[in-house]
Amino acid sequence: MQRSVHRFIAPILAVTITAGAMTALAQKSSSKSSAKSKEKVVSKYHRLPTYYGQLKLKDEQKQEIYKLKEKYGSQIDELQEQLAELRDEQAEEIKDVLTRTQVTALNKLIAARSSTKSKASTSKKSSPKKKSSTKK
Repeated sequence: MQRSVHRFIAPILAVTITAGAMTALAQKSSSKSSAKSKEKVVSKYHRLPTYYGQLKLKDEQKQEIYKLKEKYGSQIDELQEQLAELRDEQAEEIKDVLTRTQVTALNKLIAARSSTKSKASTSKKSSPKKKSSTKK
């Protein structure tokens, strides 16, 4: 009876010790990487535009691009925020034109559309559509 208990406990003990050691190692390595990331603070605008990374740019060119993106980035962000606010205001004013019944119907349509989108995004495998041939 004791041998069967030892056969069961020994592997569990080995797995537990191994998991604990691996967790400790992971914490040490993540603390090192977080210390490195704290040293180097990079602006969210410090990215090359699409395809520019393939152009074999010189370091001076990259730095100039980063400066320009930094210069215009915050202004663009502010304008995009204002644009989003204007769109929201417009949507609310347009809704004010509708009757209660129309608002209810609109909300149902929006809910149906969003549930259809979420179902479509969860099923990533889609069957290819066959073209129907219409011969006359």
